[in-house]
Amino acid sequence: MKVLQKYPFVLIETHSINLATRESKSALRGLMQGLGLAFLACALVIGATLPARADGTRDEAAVRSLADSFAKAFVQKNAERRASLFTESGTFLTPTGNFLQGRVAMVKEFGPEAEHAVTGSTQAVFSNYRVRFIKPDVAFVDALLAVRNVIGPDGKVIPVIPINFFYVASRHGDKWLIEDGRAHFAPAPANGMTAGK
Repeated sequence: MKVLQKYPFVLIETHSINLATRESKSALRGLMQGLGLAFLACALVIGATLPARADGTRDEAAVRSLADSFAKAFVQKNAERRASLFTESGTFLTPTGNFLQGRVAMVKEFGPEAEHAVTGSTQAVFSNYRVRFIKPDVAFVDALLAVRNVIGPDGKVIPVIPINFFYVASRHGDKWLIEDGRAHFAPAPANGMTAGK
């Protein structure tokens, strides 16, 4: 106690040092809280964008599944299922050049086509998908359809027919439908017999 009575400035100085330490700790704490809030805000913004990417992936899968369902229904000779993948007034240009508008016209064309062409070993598989979303609810798709072991117009089995398949799909409520589709016979892949010299 004698020290404090003899040297009262020590108490004042000690108090000043403690106050300065507290102020710097308080400033540091404020800075850390500010940084924490900024980090939280960034995380929320990033988190808000992730569901959009997940939905985009889900939408792309739904758009691709239209073509896969089209191919499956062809092999199953299910004309109604193929037509149901289009909007009510959708259009389709067949590889042979027949222009179809509306589901009724499609069923009339798809039924006999599959009955005459599909065999027990027929396969239809899409590949080389390129999907571009023009708007969040409209997509353009370019793909290759390989149809194998189908009966041609001459009654002979054709081992493989490559078809370039293009379609525009749009979202209708919770599902996607084809608005317009175009199919064109693709050139046969080059092989050793047909490659130029």
